[in-house]
Amino acid sequence: MKRISAKTGLLAITALVTACGGVLTSEQAARQTYLLEPYTAHVADNEGETWPPLALSVGVVPGLDTDRIQARGPDARLNHYANARWADFLPEVLSSALRRSLAATGRFETVKATQSPDPDDWTLELEVQQFYGVQVTAGRTSSVAAQFEGMLHCKDEDHRLQLSSSSPVGDERLSLVVRAHQQALDDVTRQLLGQLRDRCQ
Repeated sequence: MKRISAKTGLLAITALVTACGGVLTSEQAARQTYLLEPYTAHVADNEGETWPPLALSVGVVPGLDTDRIQARGPDARLNHYANARWADFLPEVLSSALRRSLAATGRFETVKATQSPDPDDWTLELEVQQFYGVQVTAGRTSSVAAQFEGMLHCKDEDHRLQLSSSSPVGDERLSLVVRAHQQALDDVTRQLLGQLRDRCQ
């Protein structure tokens, strides 16, 4: 009886080890990590006065605080593209790209990402309300939507900002979905730079 129990226990352990080995050697595709680059196609504008330091703060609405690359389905459900992630959580990724874009203008003394600005800093607070693929039918991405809202404080005045863009996706391929995210971000950044120039001159 003891010999049978020992054999049964050995078989159970063997089965458990085999199952774990299957998990560790999963055939799933490797995770793919993507970067978003700053928009620096504009020419640095060093003419005129140098603006004070700019304190940038970027937040996101609930559901977007993740490193997953996401899509909004026709039923308003947030889905994610399998094994596809940003290099960091979305607020950090967008904050880094926007900070570098703003710094590349050459207009500011410095551009820093912080929620605790100094008293003399100009401030730019943005909330990301959309930054995802738009799926009109399940599994089919038609475009990427980007929508930011926020408040700019410069020259002792406050200015409300609304920035939005939609970039088409020609085919359901991850590389094209990521490219559309980059194009939407570039468009939003161009709008932001234009509003900064118009409202803070």
